[in-house]
Amino acid sequence: MNPWKACDIRGPFPDEVSPELFRLIGQGVASGLPPGAKSLVAGDFRPSTPILKSALIEGLVMSGARVLDAGQIPTPIAYFAHQYFETDAVLIVTASHNPPTHNGLKLMVGGLPPLPEDFAQLRHQVDKGAFRSSKGSTERLDPVPAYRQGIIERWKNLAPAGRPEVVLDAGNGAWSELAPRIFAELGLPFHRLYCDVDGTYPNRSPDCARPEALAALQSEVTKTHSRLGIAWDGDGDRVAFVDETGSFATTDEVAALLIRRLLAKQAGARVVFDIKLSSLVHRMVLEYGGVPIIERSGHTFIKRRMIEEECLFGCEASGHYFYQELRGGDDGLYSALLMIELVAEAGSLRELRSSLAPLFVTPDLRLPASVLPYDEFVRRLRHLFRGARETTLDGYRFETPEGSVLVRESVTEPVITMRLEGSSAAALRSLLAACHSTFPEVSSEIARQTGKGHEKTD
Repeated sequence: MNPWKACDIRGPFPDEVSPELFRLIGQGVASGLPPGAKSLVAGDFRPSTPILKSALIEGLVMSGARVLDAGQIPTPIAYFAHQYFETDAVLIVTASHNPPTHNGLKLMVGGLPPLPEDFAQLRHQVDKGAFRSSKGSTERLDPVPAYRQGIIERWKNLAPAGRPEVVLDAGNGAWSELAPRIFAELGLPFHRLYCDVDGTYPNRSPDCARPEALAALQSEVTKTHSRLGIAWDGDGDRVAFVDETGSFATTDEVAALLIRRLLAKQAGARVVFDIKLSSLVHRMVLEYGGVPIIERSGHTFIKRRMIEEECLFGCEASGHYFYQELRGGDDGLYSALLMIELVAEAGSLRELRSSLAPLFVTPDLRLPASVLPYDEFVRRLRHLFRGARETTLDGYRFETPEGSVLVRESVTEPVITMRLEGSSAAALRSLLAACHSTFPEVSSEIARQTGKGHEKTD
């Protein structure tokens, strides 16, 4: 496998993601900036992060960077620090939601996330080994106090008359210690679940977008009679929610609720959203007077469009939510506090979910690319959906009056993702049956991931 993805680095440590590679990347990034340019470096809490972070800093200093070492912190705080300290670049050692044996790198040079061509240029420079030799410097800083002060000031008046009791599931990840501290300072009642930092993630997957990873949270919410369950991914930029009955709220539902809330206060604003999200999201933008912008899937692409188009809000299918208030950034803690505000006012996440139109959609099906080549997936779907409307913004999307099918190659893992949406429960069942017949090689995997279907009926 190749650790160089479209816009970041991901892979097993140390076979693919090694200190040697990170040292070279540091030299490459610093060589592309003026001598003495400020580069903020941070990382998550995986066991391999300190050694990779040290090698990255060493490479940056070797090629003349002024490194601000922010330590091990949630990714949203690293991006906050990039803005707050006005640095020229931010580099974050993290594999986000990938397995604990993996690690990686997210970076941003200037004010925009890198495009695939930017990353390809960095890789070419690393492969070529043409770096500037210039002694830089390094200093430690702690951005947490400034971040904490800002977020407490922003949410100090959070529903004082009715603060719902919640369960915080940090998954032993980056928010494990800091989120409970901030909730306590805000006077919010909460229960802890997996709020001890452990980068081996012993209790659940760091991928909070998978409902099966949240079984313990669902149980804890019902056991404690809490009104909301909140789960973050490994590095803290993504978030997922469970309602008071222990039922998982889909990203489509959360996105629709946040869109309704934000556009009600700023009609006419632009909203960018992932092509993988359902028609519910598109309809909600139009219903509340927004301008819908469909973008290819991926954190980098959504965030870049947020900034370039000055969008009010953005949402990505895996649980990233972006805000104009954060200068186009995403923050799992900010999103959690916004959802608490909605629940406090409405009384129940279940009631909020019930207020949405019915949704007949599968989860994001993740099918192994080794079983069936992507081109063969596309060829068979084209044959199955002859005459359907076809779009190729990101992968292939086939639309008919009965529903749609989207198939695309993952940019972070060796999987092919597929999502089906029906105009009704019967239409979704028909689409699923057609895919079972069309793709017998992965039929059992489709069945495992869809179960009895994921139609919204409660």
